[in-house]
Amino acid sequence: MSHTTTIGVLGGYGAVGGAVVRRLHQNAAASLLVAGRDPSRAEKLVRSLGAGGTLAEPVAVDLAEPVALDRFAARCDLLVNCAGPSYQVLDTVARAALRNGADYVDAAGDDPTYLRLNTDGGTHEWLAGGRVALLSAGALPGLSGILPRYLADIVGSASRLDAYLGGVAPLSPAAAGDVLLSRGPEHGTPGAGWWDGAVRGNSLEPRRGLSLAAFPRPVDAFPFLATEAVRFARARQISEVNWYTAFGGSQLPEQLALSWALGNTARSDLVSAAARDVQRHGTWYGQEFHLWEGSSVEVPSCVLSLACDDSYELSGFMAAAAANAVIAGEVPAGVHFAAEVLKPTEIFQSLTADPVAELSLSSPCGSQ
Repeated sequence: MSHTTTIGVLGGYGAVGGAVVRRLHQNAAASLLVAGRDPSRAEKLVRSLGAGGTLAEPVAVDLAEPVALDRFAARCDLLVNCAGPSYQVLDTVARAALRNGADYVDAAGDDPTYLRLNTDGGTHEWLAGGRVALLSAGALPGLSGILPRYLADIVGSASRLDAYLGGVAPLSPAAAGDVLLSRGPEHGTPGAGWWDGAVRGNSLEPRRGLSLAAFPRPVDAFPFLATEAVRFARARQISEVNWYTAFGGSQLPEQLALSWALGNTARSDLVSAAARDVQRHGTWYGQEFHLWEGSSVEVPSCVLSLACDDSYELSGFMAAAAANAVIAGEVPAGVHFAAEVLKPTEIFQSLTADPVAELSLSSPCGSQ
C-alpha cells in the first residue's frame, strides 16, 4: 500500500493505543480515527494532541458489534488494533479489515491469531486482495524478536542466544488476561530451551538475583521458550536459545503461579499483584540479549541491552513503526509476524534515536 489516507486505531485511547496515536499524529502522512467503546475518552485523547500534526477524529466503535466494526473498517486504509485482550479479539478485527479492503497491524495478535488467519486458505485471501496483516507488533512479542535478529545480522554467524525480558509494570485488565492465557503450547514451553534444532523440555532452571544492564535492580528469571524464540532459532539456524521472563518483584510471579495452579482466570488478582510490585519497586522494563559466535566461548560476543520506564510506550513505538512500514509499502501482502518482515537495522536505528528507551551495545559488536 503506497497511498494510505486514513489510519484507524482501535483502542486508540488505551495505554498502547494512545502511544500509537501520539506517534502517528506527528509522523504519519494520514488522517487518524481514534476509536473505542468510550467516545468521551477518544475525544479527550484527540483534544490532547494539540494543533500540530495530522488530523484526528474520535469514533465510537465496539468490536463486539459487527456492523459498527465493519462501518469503522470501511473508513480505514490501515487499521491498527490496540484493543484487547488478544485471546478474546483473536482474528475478529483483522477479518473486518480484510472484508473492507484495509491493511491491518496488531500490537498483539500472536500465534493463535496467526493460526486462525491461516486456516481454510486464509493466507490466499490476503494475497488475493493485496492486503497486509502484520501481527505481534508490540514490545513482546515483536521488538523482542527484532533485536536479536539485529544482533545476528551484525555478528554474521551466531551459535547461541540468551534473552531476558520483563521488569515491573502495572497490568491493565486486558494485559492481565493475555498473561493468564499465555502458557499453552501455542505461546511457548515453560522450563524449556532450544538445543540443536529442537525444543528441550525441563532443561533450564530459574535464575534468581540476576544483575543485568537492562534492569535497575536484580531480577528473577524464569525460563519460558516462547514460540517467537523458536521461530528466531529456526530462521537464523542458531543451535542454542535460552529465553527467560524476568520479574523485578515477587508478587506478580507468585500470583501468576497460583492462578495457573488453581485454574483461576480472575484478571483482578493479577492486576492487584502487579500494582503491589509497582508500589514497592517502581515501574521499569527491559530486554537484554547475549549472543555468542562460537560454542566454546564462555563470554558472549555481543550484549544488547534496552531499558525503559514504560513497556506500553515501547509497544506504542513498535506498533507505530509497523504502521509506518505498511504505509511506505515495505511489507508484502499476506499474513506475517512483525519480527519476520520488518527491517531490524531500521527499527534499531529508529529506537536509538527515540527517547522511549535507552539502548547499549557492547564491544566488539558495537564497533562493527
